Amino acid sequence: MNDIFIEYMVKRKNTPQTALIKAGIVAAAVFIAILCFLFSGILGPLSIIGPLVAFGALYGGYYLITSMNVEFEYAVTNGEIDFDKIIAQRKRVRLATANCRDAEAFGRYKQAEHANKPYQTKIFACDSPDSQDVWYIAVRIKDKGLTLIAFNANDKMLNGVKPFLPRQIMHDAFNRIS
Repeated sequence: MNDIFIEYMVKRKNTPQTALIKAGIVAAAVFIAILCFLFSGILGPLSIIGPLVAFGALYGGYYLITSMNVEFEYAVTNGEIDFDKIIAQRKRVRLATANCRDAEAFGRYKQAEHANKPYQTKIFACDSPDSQDVWYIAVRIKDKGLTLIAFNANDKMLNGVKPFLPRQIMHDAFNRIS
């Protein structure tokens, strides 16, 4: 059997709440900067502190806003899927590693079907839980217990995962045995 290595990346979609948070951050940073410049004249010999704090507020606002730009990368390597979160293209965090052979469930993700299931951990490594191409894997992970991982998948990635899923789970997920 040939080794399988497939990478796939998606960007998290911005929601209306995200836009409101970003607008709030901009407003707060600008407000703090304006206050610092207005009150820097009052400080006399310490007037350099005002522009420094103003610059810090504006940079902090920029840093917070760009930190809300999140991408998820999946790497399938011979039946193991690594789920990484990339924040503002400057920081990578490993969310989980799932071995398909240990999957307890796999299939298309529908929020209503998983609302009352006893997962110890839920990881949403997808552009949006409401997207059409969101799949899930339920697997026991050391230190996380029974974990639900929702992720986007294309056909190439699904075909790379299929041979490593337990037969019944693969049949249930794809409605056929292959």
